[in-house]
Amino acid sequence: MPGNRNEWIAARAYSLWEQAGKPFGQDQVHWQQAVLERDLLERTQASADGWEVLDRSRPASVIEPEPRSVLVVEDEVLLRYDIVDFLDQAGYKTLEAANADEALVLLNANPVDTLYTDIDMPGSMDGLGLVAKVRRQWPSTRVIVTSGLVKLSHKDTEAGVTFVSKPTAGPELLKLIA
Repeated sequence: MPGNRNEWIAARAYSLWEQAGKPFGQDQVHWQQAVLERDLLERTQASADGWEVLDRSRPASVIEPEPRSVLVVEDEVLLRYDIVDFLDQAGYKTLEAANADEALVLLNANPVDTLYTDIDMPGSMDGLGLVAKVRRQWPSTRVIVTSGLVKLSHKDTEAGVTFVSKPTAGPELLKLIA
């Protein structure tokens, strides 16, 4: 318990008085409230902010999982920014690339759970070429392919690859990633 009991009660009573708007003649009420709070703290061995209670309720062995990572590959800048911003707000760790070449650099340097890629992109390969390479080198990476120009059926995609038409609605994208 920090500090002298009487000093703590006096400081707390003054704080309660200020919070109440400094009313005239209410000193005894605030003093009694402060005494009750101090008695409770002493009986429960709690700190003033109560953090030890939260620490006790949380097992030490529980480690917060790292957010899932999504690589967004889209050459249309504004569309890419919108998707990345949406996924960031949804709690995902996002990486972004304007083409397949940039995506491969990021894939080599970072663990990626899900690849979300457009088909029609500039560079040394299109989105389908990127998908083929990812399926060979990172088979555990989930793949979502999108296009506003091309329509793929389930027959056109291999196992572990999902196609969705552009623009993809936010809730639909979250459902596909989850």
